[in-house]
Amino acid sequence: MPPRDLLIEGARQNNLKNIRLSLPQDRVVVITGVSGSGKSSLAFDTLFAEGQWRYIESLSTYARLFLEKIDRPDVDAVRNVRPAIALEQRNSVRGARATVGTVTELYDYFRFLYSAAAVPSCPQCGQDLRRWSPTGVVDHLLTHHPDGRALIAFQADPGRLETLRRRGYQRFRQNGREFEHPGPGPVEVIVDRLVLRPEDRSRLSDSVETAWREGGSSVLCTVIDTPAPYRFSQNLSCLHCATEVPVPDPNFFSFNHPRGACPECNGFGNILDYDPERVVPDPSLSLAQGAIEPWYKPSGRTWYKEFLEECTRFGIDIHRPFSDLPREHRALVFEGTDGFYSVRDFFEEIESRRYKLHVRVFLSRYRRGRTCSACSGHRLKPEALLFKLNGRNIAELTGMSITRLDEWQRSLDPILGSSEKSDEALRLVRAKIAFLKRVGLDYLTMSRPAKTLSGGEAQRVSLCNQLSARLTGTLYVLDEPTVGLHARDTNRISSIVRELSRMGNTMVVVEHDRAFMEAADFIVDMGPGGGHHGGEVVFSGSMEAFRKADTLTARHLRGEVPTLRRPPKPITGSTPWLRLTGATGNNLKDVTLALPLGTLTCVTGVSGSGKSTLVSDTLYPAVARRMKTSFEPAAPYQALEGCDQARFPLRHAVGLGQVTDGDLSFSHTSSSIGF
Repeated sequence: MPPRDLLIEGARQNNLKNIRLSLPQDRVVVITGVSGSGKSSLAFDTLFAEGQWRYIESLSTYARLFLEKIDRPDVDAVRNVRPAIALEQRNSVRGARATVGTVTELYDYFRFLYSAAAVPSCPQCGQDLRRWSPTGVVDHLLTHHPDGRALIAFQADPGRLETLRRRGYQRFRQNGREFEHPGPGPVEVIVDRLVLRPEDRSRLSDSVETAWREGGSSVLCTVIDTPAPYRFSQNLSCLHCATEVPVPDPNFFSFNHPRGACPECNGFGNILDYDPERVVPDPSLSLAQGAIEPWYKPSGRTWYKEFLEECTRFGIDIHRPFSDLPREHRALVFEGTDGFYSVRDFFEEIESRRYKLHVRVFLSRYRRGRTCSACSGHRLKPEALLFKLNGRNIAELTGMSITRLDEWQRSLDPILGSSEKSDEALRLVRAKIAFLKRVGLDYLTMSRPAKTLSGGEAQRVSLCNQLSARLTGTLYVLDEPTVGLHARDTNRISSIVRELSRMGNTMVVVEHDRAFMEAADFIVDMGPGGGHHGGEVVFSGSMEAFRKADTLTARHLRGEVPTLRRPPKPITGSTPWLRLTGATGNNLKDVTLALPLGTLTCVTGVSGSGKSTLVSDTLYPAVARRMKTSFEPAAPYQALEGCDQARFPLRHAVGLGQVTDGDLSFSHTSSSIGF
């Protein structure tokens, strides 16, 4: 055994049977085997747990207080183990604040670029906002208004007037008129009146600097025969109106920081409100039949009885289907009026008892996020959206796919100019985009909530982060990185894993994919069965030797284990169909889907093509709502037909086309596409 190899002695974690195993370092090691044979027990519960436990034990006692405690695995010894990182086939993000942009740090790089180079525009007149200095004010006046008659002033609080008079200021303006003794309200203190000539530059500079100092780094300048006075400020301000925005820093563009987050939604982009579709899940029912779902429960019968009496008194037909009621009657039911106890009144009364857990659970059943009206779902303050770089604000960037973002950032070089900080930030942006494209996530947007990523997408995001970190001397443990991937992307992931190993890392991968196994440097086959029949190493060695091994997995690779399949049955004229038309959720482009009922149907396609949107977000909620088994809202669609028809067994496959197209490219029986 070479001294650098990773040696496991006496591993008994879970169903492992006192195994002893030697693994090569700086190589790709694939652990395979039947389900329950002990692959994860060896890779995660033994190797990763030991590497993580040793790293945590090396920290101080105080630092360990903030880390999750990990039990040491049941093993005699693990020698030459490195600090371990686990990339599991699950998405551990649960918070609503994390997005693809934040977890990949791509959004952080753009925040820095925008704070350094973005130019704001005035929301009133559309002019670019600019920071001024006394020298810049003088240059602007002499350049744009030669020989003009100007009045230099500054704004002061009325309480300062007596002090200013004692210091020699005797002329004041208010509401555009000059007074010696102005009344209450904003006051402009006149410093000088002069003609804007180059030979009087020294006098103009003295007057501007005096006004700048007295006015708190701002100057008011009125040039005769101009439409409006100028307001010069050290803040980003508009010359023609009073619009000012703060000088930005990276936190100014962060929806996770109070400086940048929308004050209305606190940076979430949506606001929880009571959803009429959840309060009235079945609008075909009348009020008397229990259309108001939260009241048609034993605990709400008292409210419901009083509510029906009020409806009768206000002329609302309680025996008419709720969907057929006039709009003003439906609004009265939800919003109420004087003397009418509405649904909203009920929820507001219940909210006073939110300190009880079961009340919070009850209220959450009838809430749904709606787009914040203040920021339109962009999560940022309106002032942050005024800053644009290459014609786009930062919120518009987050809605672009990684592919489009890559095209956009290529034109930034002449705009940013050359500086050490901007060059480094742009280099990191391009590296991160390149890594995301390499792992096959070029269809994602930075605004995509991280909690909505599938397990495979989350694992590939982690791979992207590890590639950009450029770590060496690390033990990576991966859990089936090709699960959920199109065959097109498998070679892409295996090449990335090999690249990490060439950088000096040991890659331990739990995997079943043939192509991934053939690209491995070392194979460990667990078995021979699952559960108490497994837990043994039935083979360990190179892929060349594994192809000749006498194990169940090796025989499958050689095609020696027969696969039993039932032949697909033809679709006849009597086969009932389920038809969904006009699906437009997410990236779907007016998709019409027809499925034979009573069949096993496979929806496939490359990552990001719209499979989950079509089936999970559109078809299932639409059918469930129609059959009244669930009332979760479905993604937009036009019509659904065939829910009430009989079903017959038939195998069917549906494929979705290009990565970002969302078009239905083919729909055929399995026999016609080689299944």
